[in-house]
Amino acid sequence: MKDRPVSRETAQRRVAVVGTGTGVGKTHTSVALVAALAARGEVVCGLKPIESGLDGTSLADADQLAQVSSVRPEPAPFRFSEPVSPHLAARRCARAISLEVATGWVNDQPGSVVVVESAGALLSPLGPGLTNLDLVRALAPAAVVLVGLDRLGILHEVACCLLALRTLAPALPSPVVVLNPPAAPDASTGTNAEELQTLGITSGAVSMPRGAPTGPASIAAAQLVLSRLGF
Repeated sequence: MKDRPVSRETAQRRVAVVGTGTGVGKTHTSVALVAALAARGEVVCGLKPIESGLDGTSLADADQLAQVSSVRPEPAPFRFSEPVSPHLAARRCARAISLEVATGWVNDQPGSVVVVESAGALLSPLGPGLTNLDLVRALAPAAVVLVGLDRLGILHEVACCLLALRTLAPALPSPVVVLNPPAAPDASTGTNAEELQTLGITSGAVSMPRGAPTGPASIAAAQLVLSRLGF
């Protein structure tokens, strides 16, 4: 991993985790990646700079990432209670999400490796004319992970996200696709990783197993993702 690119502002090696949609298991994947890196002895920190739907009772995504990090981050700059898109939650609090603030916070966090999870899907809005893709581009990550659900429709969703990445952010590294099992499997579940390659959409997609993100099977899948990222 010593030959991987690092951020221009810090010595961090960054992995950006984005989704094909909302509720596709980005946190599950991110936790598994952080836990796998920590198990290797890496000084790793899992981050989610923007998050909504914090009800004060369930564990926030950022807290789940912090629990498996080898160094703990400071509280994220954009945390909202309403279970709506972060841009709307921010507006209702008379705030605006700032890329400068978000990336500055990431810069200041400990860890030689940071895994940064976005809020929502790749093109989900963070404000007028601002999306998660803009955040990822501003982070200048060494690697990108695109997470989706292993169910009918994912071939289209992955193809659309890859097209957006190639068109709008050609300087970003090509992502490794991770497919999480859906709550209700359908007839396509278990076939989509192979179909992505057969159809020439992408190669090397990794299927995450069911179970805890820190369980042995999930850690093994995360290690495979990391190897395909060159980490």
